[in-house]
Amino acid sequence: MAKLKQLLMNVLIIHAHENPDSFCSTLGETTKTFFENQGHHVTYSDLYAKDFDPVGGKRDFKTISEADHYKYAFEQITAYNNKTYKENLLTEMKALEEADLLVFNFPLWWFSMPAILKGWVDKVISYGFAYGGEYGIYKEGRFKGKKAFLSITTGSPEIYYTKEGVHGRALNDILRNINGGILELIGFDVVSPFIAYAVSRITHGERNKIVVDFKSYLKNHFG
Repeated sequence: MAKLKQLLMNVLIIHAHENPDSFCSTLGETTKTFFENQGHHVTYSDLYAKDFDPVGGKRDFKTISEADHYKYAFEQITAYNNKTYKENLLTEMKALEEADLLVFNFPLWWFSMPAILKGWVDKVISYGFAYGGEYGIYKEGRFKGKKAFLSITTGSPEIYYTKEGVHGRALNDILRNINGGILELIGFDVVSPFIAYAVSRITHGERNKIVVDFKSYLKNHFG
């Protein structure tokens, strides 16, 4: 029997590392190359290169409503309905809307994501567009039927992320706020993350081995 032709996807990679020579950036570029080589359409949103402003506020909108009480979430749904978002945010929203696969690529900071990526979440995964209004959450989320995963580098070694380790918890437990509280909440089917541990503490050869492992991870899940 002939092999079924692979369905092509729109892949959106949100990259959040300032240094293009970092190992985190290497993982981002590896992801981009992998999916492009398979014929998928890839949008690579490099937040630092774009100088993305992470602070949500009135400047996100072309106009402000005449409501008696200013509330950011209300302005978001109003801007979405009236098409009065600033163009840079509309571009990010369009890429997210079209994506079949969403990738967050970032270094773990304080058990979470860098502020620039959290700001992207606050401003782009917005009320009225990604949830609320006509859209539900979790199984009824706007992005149900689509996939997402995290690609992360850490400063601490893997042994730290155990119940017996320095941090006293597994990294998957730490990532629950992102996987469950953001991605699953708006409907994404979340694939297990890829974690590159202690990348600034290991040898060049060990980092090369991680890249090989990452390529195997991508092939196993999306090849």
